[in-house]
Amino acid sequence: MYNRFWTKCTTAKRQKKENVDRMSNLPDSILAHILSFLTTKEALQTSLLAKRYQNLWAFVPVVDLDFDDFLLSGEEVEEGSCKQEEKFVKFINGVFEHREPLTLESFNLVWDGDNSDPTPTTAWLDTVAKLKPKFLSVDISTEKDKIEVPDSVFTSELLQQLVLELSFETISPRSVKLPCLKRLILKYIYFEDEILEKLSSGSPAIEEMVIHDCIWNSGCISSGTLKHLVLKDCQDGTISFLDILICIPSLEFLEVYSCLVMWKIKFKDMTPLVGAQIHFEKLSDEEPLFLTGLTNVKSFELVLSVSAMMAMKNLLEKKATNFPTFDNLRSLKIGGWSITRDFDLVARFLLHAPNLKKLTLLHNEELEISKGNIEMSLQLGDNLDIVEIIYKKDDISASELVKSVETHFKIIREANIIYSE
Repeated sequence: MYNRFWTKCTTAKRQKKENVDRMSNLPDSILAHILSFLTTKEALQTSLLAKRYQNLWAFVPVVDLDFDDFLLSGEEVEEGSCKQEEKFVKFINGVFEHREPLTLESFNLVWDGDNSDPTPTTAWLDTVAKLKPKFLSVDISTEKDKIEVPDSVFTSELLQQLVLELSFETISPRSVKLPCLKRLILKYIYFEDEILEKLSSGSPAIEEMVIHDCIWNSGCISSGTLKHLVLKDCQDGTISFLDILICIPSLEFLEVYSCLVMWKIKFKDMTPLVGAQIHFEKLSDEEPLFLTGLTNVKSFELVLSVSAMMAMKNLLEKKATNFPTFDNLRSLKIGGWSITRDFDLVARFLLHAPNLKKLTLLHNEELEISKGNIEMSLQLGDNLDIVEIIYKKDDISASELVKSVETHFKIIREANIIYSE
């Protein structure tokens, strides 16, 4: 009988112990940190759990807002979408009205609606900038009205990361003063008034810049601290040819993808460059392009379409003596066209890269191109240690290239033949 009583008491104590709300006993600062991993809408909904949570959301240092969270399930009717937009705007206004005026750690806004009116965004961003956030991200996709980014965003003194995606709207701040900015991502933006030069010069601590699907009217990026630059799917907004000057003595990694023919990119003072990836579909054959500014690179990936390769080849035939020497180049990945039909560009690199140790050929059988002298060219690679060939398994034409490599690179210590789907 005593044992039953003891067991019953022990069980009751254990259940009482298990029912203790340890979460609510945590300090406000820890609870606010936990809520910062939720969206702002979710954080506010926790106020329904208990009195302990009623005002905690107002102290969360992160504001995360997404228009999709306010759409009705399966909503297709335009009238319903307008009502949800009004609800979204009212919610955000309420957030700024009732949250505590603390310094904001992070602000993220995603508003994807073709018929949405983004006008309130300007006031929101001005409010956010005054709260001195470290991270600010705005992604707005709309076809209705212009989006104006206030000047205060570009003078936010504690901002470390800025992400702007703005449906090809123009940003033109009167001044840029971002002393702590380290990472800048710009997407779907229309540049004018030399804004990129302003952004780079006004961000003395910048280390990474990503420019994606933007339109430029002028071109100059200059920085003494930038280490990583990415340019992808950008185009020139003018009718005439536009020179894009990139002068970054501190740059270590460069990526350029699918820039249009109207660009004539020129690189200058790229001494510490460790790696570069250049992917072009179209090139101008009127200038020596970008090669002369990349001679210090150690690892280089050059992928060209057939037309881009032919444009470069035509240029080099006009100015054969202008091909630069890559003394520091150790690894080269090159191709994108049928290398068995035209090996000339690869041969020029082999001739002008005396310290090259690894060569990767990206073979892509496409249009008929005049066949080059592969055997004579391959003899230029006496310094190579490793040769890789990447091509499709069903590409019969690549067998000629494989055979030439196996025959003429007798000196190499290792030959890797890699098949790629």
